[in-house]
Amino acid sequence: MPKLLGHLAQFSSFAMQGEVLCTQGLACLLQSSDAKSALKSKIETRAGVGLSDQLEWFAEARQENDKTRPDLEARTPDKAPRVKIEAKLGAKLDGGQFRSYAKDLYTRSPEGGVLLALVPHQRVGEATNVVTGAFNVSGAPPWRPADYPSVVVTVVSWDDVLDALKRAGSEPLRSEVEQLEAMYKVLNGDDILPLAGVEDLIEWRKRESDFINLVDRASRRLSTHHGLLPMAVEPPEQVPEGFEPKGYRRRYVGRPLGSGTSFFSIGVRDPFEGRSTPVWLRFHKDTPEFSLIRDRLYASSLEPRLVMSGGHVWIPLDVPLGVGSEEMVNALVAQAERVAEVACRPLP
Repeated sequence: MPKLLGHLAQFSSFAMQGEVLCTQGLACLLQSSDAKSALKSKIETRAGVGLSDQLEWFAEARQENDKTRPDLEARTPDKAPRVKIEAKLGAKLDGGQFRSYAKDLYTRSPEGGVLLALVPHQRVGEATNVVTGAFNVSGAPPWRPADYPSVVVTVVSWDDVLDALKRAGSEPLRSEVEQLEAMYKVLNGDDILPLAGVEDLIEWRKRESDFINLVDRASRRLSTHHGLLPMAVEPPEQVPEGFEPKGYRRRYVGRPLGSGTSFFSIGVRDPFEGRSTPVWLRFHKDTPEFSLIRDRLYASSLEPRLVMSGGHVWIPLDVPLGVGSEEMVNALVAQAERVAEVACRPLP
């Protein structure tokens, strides 16, 4: 039987709140002395500093300097912040947030503090780039930014933290950590099961969060030219009879074209008639050089696959059957790159 939170996390309404739920779940676990001790040890090892055993953890505590709210904050008995954690699953990492939290630690904690970026395992490299760029540091973590020399900054994965909590705790803590881990893995796309057949594509709404995770991961890999843009939802053009509206949940990806940048989106939507895949790449009619892109696509071997709708060009991306999530992501990335090579090749 699947664990309850892991089961619930498969539903899109639950998944939309994934980061908040995982963060609040971790905050709840940190009411346990075993969990606090395990996280303290993990932070000390990663940051290379010692921490008090008297720290208390708070979720979304408001900062005095700018009223922003780090996801988790550990305070001493006299209310001085000692550790701040910015926890992400799929949301964009913001270097400005990290600088704000470091400044608050530097000005309010006489002993200095520790700032952690807590991210999924596949985003550790991305988080490292954001943090080093925000503080103009280099080399391996931990880092001490020149502007905030008493603050130590580092990156840690959800996977490492959950593993540390699970190994340190006895019952009932271990079971509660396993519940949170099950939810995290589903929301992060680590537990995506292979597609057994075409029926899994036709009935994609039953596994909507899986397809959204695949699109999220694929579009992140493709976002190398213009930075990572947020996921968003567009209203549905039409709703199949008997179904609730889903729209198009997508992320834009930029590619250089001529003297500027053109964009395509990759997202999840109801398939167009005669197609089974719910994953679609689109060139919006308002993207720069759209006419050129459209003409190039229709003059290529991709022409039989193209769908014109709403004035936009849509291209189905096939999700392979019977393979793991990484192979599915690889396939989506490869197909999108082939489309981009045709549509966005350099101008003569």
